[in-house]
Amino acid sequence: MKQTIQGGAVLIGKITRNGKQRLLVTTEENKGARVIDVRVYNIINDGELVPTQEGIALSPDTIETLIGLLREAQKKLPAA
Repeated sequence: MKQTIQGGAVLIGKITRNGKQRLLVTTEENKGARVIDVRVYNIINDGELVPTQEGIALSPDTIETLIGLLREAQKKLPAA
């Protein structure tokens, strides 16, 4: 079952950033175009997730390029 959030976006998954924020990956329509949105959401008192301006909306055709760049950046990090 699809889980939708504010504005009708479909939630794909979330990552805990800290006790008061989550990083959400969603898909949605934005000005007639399909986008994948990766955005920081604040958690307010009653547990509601509120989107912030911290994030990026990407067209589906840029995702593979972004994944490749992230993997390359991960390889260049010093070993822990």
